[in-house]
Amino acid sequence: MERIYQHIIDNANIDPLFQDCTLENYNTDVLSSCNKEVVQKFKTFASDIMTAMEVPQSVYLFSKHPGIGKTHLAVAALKKAAREIANQEYENKEVVRHGVFPYNLNWTPVYFINVSEGLMDIKNDIEEQNKDFEKTELFHRARMARLVVLDDIFNELRYSPFVLETLLYWVDYRLKNNLATIFTSNHNFETFLEEKTSPIEDERLQIVARNIASRVNKMVAGYKLAFSSSPQTDYRRRQSEQGNW
Repeated sequence: MERIYQHIIDNANIDPLFQDCTLENYNTDVLSSCNKEVVQKFKTFASDIMTAMEVPQSVYLFSKHPGIGKTHLAVAALKKAAREIANQEYENKEVVRHGVFPYNLNWTPVYFINVSEGLMDIKNDIEEQNKDFEKTELFHRARMARLVVLDDIFNELRYSPFVLETLLYWVDYRLKNNLATIFTSNHNFETFLEEKTSPIEDERLQIVARNIASRVNKMVAGYKLAFSSSPQTDYRRRQSEQGNW
């Protein structure tokens, strides 16, 4: 079972910075009471992550300012899903219990992607290897995995056609195919739903962003979790100083 779990994690694209993140080592001591409630609601979501994937139920972790630990929580839930999937595979497949390892090297049931970095990697693959972007490995895994973390969605400062259209492909596919997603962001997706509040000036791109946001809204119904934050509230720094980040 441990070998299956490690295989899933090795393919999950989790940055080394977050490899040790768990729900248990997320330190809530420095949080306000209202933010502790947000964390508890997320932990409730993550406590039955297999059901969340089956329903499916997605979640949107939002704070206006960075440093609250959204990525920590998202990765912790992703790792919990990996553990549950590994347990399920072990219990349901007799050949696995007899030491056979029947999994493809590219098997990716859970996946993490920082949106800005991932889009840059996809663009480089397209330009350097002359690939169609739908055939790039990263695009495929972020679209197909049973559970995906789309980290820092809507944080891209350049809302270009490539950025928004790729996001629309991902989000639309995952919505239509009942695939759960954990979104993290420093931007409230609801601002993209109305022309008067959208930060995008180009009318056509406004429509694309609106389509993304409306799909996200449907996916995360009941689980848009907003942290209270300010420039003076940097939980990442404070937890680092305590040695608990």
